[in-house]
Amino acid sequence: MRDIDPDDMHPDFLKAIERLCGNSDYVRGHLPRYMHTLRHMPTPSQFKDEQTRVLEIGTSFIFPPILLDLFKYSKVDVTHFLPGDKRVELQIPVPNDGRLLTAYNINLEEEALPVPDGQYDMVLFMEVIEHMERDPMHIMCEINRVLKDDGFIYITTPNSTSGRNVVKILNGFAPHFFMQYSKTKSLYRHNIEYDPRQVKAMLEAAGFRMLRFWTADNFEPKVPEILEKLESWGYSTANRGDNILGIAQKVGPPKERFPREIYF
Repeated sequence: MRDIDPDDMHPDFLKAIERLCGNSDYVRGHLPRYMHTLRHMPTPSQFKDEQTRVLEIGTSFIFPPILLDLFKYSKVDVTHFLPGDKRVELQIPVPNDGRLLTAYNINLEEEALPVPDGQYDMVLFMEVIEHMERDPMHIMCEINRVLKDDGFIYITTPNSTSGRNVVKILNGFAPHFFMQYSKTKSLYRHNIEYDPRQVKAMLEAAGFRMLRFWTADNFEPKVPEILEKLESWGYSTANRGDNILGIAQKVGPPKERFPREIYF
């Protein structure tokens, strides 16, 4: 695990995550990513309406209470694929909290979100798209539909063309972050890991205009020596962080259902 970047260190964010998750090994390993993501999170002041609503696709229950308590968003809903009703109320999993979140239990690649058009100011789509098995553009189009006309999507996903992955390839190893099969036959794996060009293509095809796009080393320490080598060999060193992050704004309906960068 890499250390938290000093620029990303925010005592209130750190305290909130520790309160939510205690000493979870998984959360400790992902703290640099959580802190970096929160540092760049859009705020309610960036939207027109006073009552600001957020939907988190594939929640881990970390971001919703922070968005409510520290960012002061009015309402946060989530998706969470569990057996049972399509819409349920789930308690925020923090001792003595007691608040309920509306959760939509759907198959993100096949079913429509059970909400009317234009309900949300922002959709968080973080570390989810790499888990899609067959049709990631289905949920991208649904995100467009449920966003207001000027709404934002904030997307993150591992970067298949990171500097660290170049090192892995040069040393004879597969570059994937998490694509192994599970001995327990769990479906919790990555099915495809994207490059920055593909993520941009999906956002544009789904009717979004990029506001900000960058990569950061949120999973593992940086490897500056490979960037020096790539530059000396004449290759681009842009967007070589191990995590892709993008904030984009809805500018119209989806333009292309099956962009060629993603589908054959």
